[in-house]
Amino acid sequence: MPVRVTVVNDYLVVVAGVYAFLAPYGDRIEIVETDTVHSGPAVVDVALYDTFAAPVGKHARLAALLRDPTVGAVAVYSFATDHQAVSDSLAMGAHGFLAKSLPARELVHGIEQIAAGSRVTMLGPGRSVMGADRWPAKEAGLSAREAEVVGLIVQGHSNEEIASSCYLSLNTVKTYIRTAYRKMGVTTRAQAVAWGIAHGLKPDRTL
Repeated sequence: MPVRVTVVNDYLVVVAGVYAFLAPYGDRIEIVETDTVHSGPAVVDVALYDTFAAPVGKHARLAALLRDPTVGAVAVYSFATDHQAVSDSLAMGAHGFLAKSLPARELVHGIEQIAAGSRVTMLGPGRSVMGADRWPAKEAGLSAREAEVVGLIVQGHSNEEIASSCYLSLNTVKTYIRTAYRKMGVTTRAQAVAWGIAHGLKPDRTL
């Protein structure tokens, strides 16, 4: 019987990208739309918490998913593969941590193991495969990581908060910002926020 899975993220294009990534495995994964899960009695085996432009560990969103009676298990799905990111997520109660560098077949295998009751950490090959290749502002030239950082800026986070929530060094965050700003043609944070809103980097919803 297929594992029932939903993807949780505030950006609909990100959710659609992950669903498309999993689509070839329809015999093993049954996709359940998030809105259905949160509006009624539908139950999913695994909620895949995609952390694009959202905090990774030690956060209210993860805690809320873990308390949700319609969700059997929660797996964090993230670019962050820092040891502390994994540790914090598992300490919060997450049932697994799956890197975005995982090929689809390995991601599906990890989801199946989590649904079966195992606590799973799969960090992938150490490179950004990003098979779920849809994210806001991609068409405007931003990489997934640049878009994620700008999305957090649009949400009002400081550089320090972005570094902490994404388990990045402050210098790395500043580097992403500099390269993103060049691509965006902006020089100030206010301009970046306006650009981000115009290019889909304001969250579509807050669950």
